[in-house]
Amino acid sequence: MSHKTWVDTGFLVALFAADDKHHKDAVAFIKEHQDMEMHSIWPVIVETCFFLNNQGKQALLQWLSRGVMVMHDILPQDISLIENTIKKYSNIDPDFTDATLVVLAEQGKIRKILTVDKRDFSIYRFADGSTFERLWIS
Repeated sequence: MSHKTWVDTGFLVALFAADDKHHKDAVAFIKEHQDMEMHSIWPVIVETCFFLNNQGKQALLQWLSRGVMVMHDILPQDISLIENTIKKYSNIDPDFTDATLVVLAEQGKIRKILTVDKRDFSIYRFADGSTFERLWIS
């Protein structure tokens, strides 16, 4: 049975940057969890490309073109929720991408996330008080 998870920037950087210290672990994780249904947002892809060289960017885009990840849109009605999330967590200065993932995770009831961000994704809380379940941490 597959499980749904959000995919954050750090995981994708590790997966597509051969010189990243988490690269081997990220590749192994993907191979071991081929039934996982991955979800993300376009700002994650933009951030990931910022950290990749040209070869890494091409590999990421080829991988995405195979439909391996469900990409979610950010709707106008999400913007005020994203703003409120940034305000709520101003003490840790969340970026737009993290705040958007929090909002969409709450809406879509997907609470798992692939990330190397141990700090922030253990602080963010959902309306019921629960936190993200981090699936991959090296």
